[in-house]
Amino acid sequence: MTDPGIDMAVWRERIAALESETVTAAVIVQCDPAWLGPGLLGLRNEIEQAVLKAQLRRGDGLSVDRVVLHSLPVGFAAAARAFDEWQLRMSATGLLFCADDRPAPRIHRLILGGDQSSAPIPDMVEVLDNGDWTDHQRAGLALDIIHTAGATTPLTGYDMNLGGPFGDADPSIYM
Repeated sequence: MTDPGIDMAVWRERIAALESETVTAAVIVQCDPAWLGPGLLGLRNEIEQAVLKAQLRRGDGLSVDRVVLHSLPVGFAAAARAFDEWQLRMSATGLLFCADDRPAPRIHRLILGGDQSSAPIPDMVEVLDNGDWTDHQRAGLALDIIHTAGATTPLTGYDMNLGGPFGDADPSIYM
């Protein structure tokens, strides 16, 4: 897998900013398949927990848009299990928010063209703090992709197989 050149300190700082009352929105892009490797599992889990915690605590005062890959590019079969698990967890989280009538983070799955092997936008976490994005240009790139018809498809609970003896009644068993 490729090395996305992730500055873990910047990611942790920006994700921690979700707790601030002055932050009203965030856009998170995690499209590099390296996110699925064991070296970034801890940071990926920290991000998941921070987003979940902020959404639960902040309620409808925080808008979160996330962009992840729709499917893995050719050549990344070894990461398929981690990819499926991550999407299942994000889907189950969305269902839990729906059950509580809280706004869930919106997950946008980026559709790569047949000739694309990587996302056309960099991985990032940008927050809207007091009306200003931490990086206007990067946030704008992500929001343009999100709002381009056919570029993404939403990840919902209906996209994932949440079957099993308890899946329909309690999606938290997948967390």
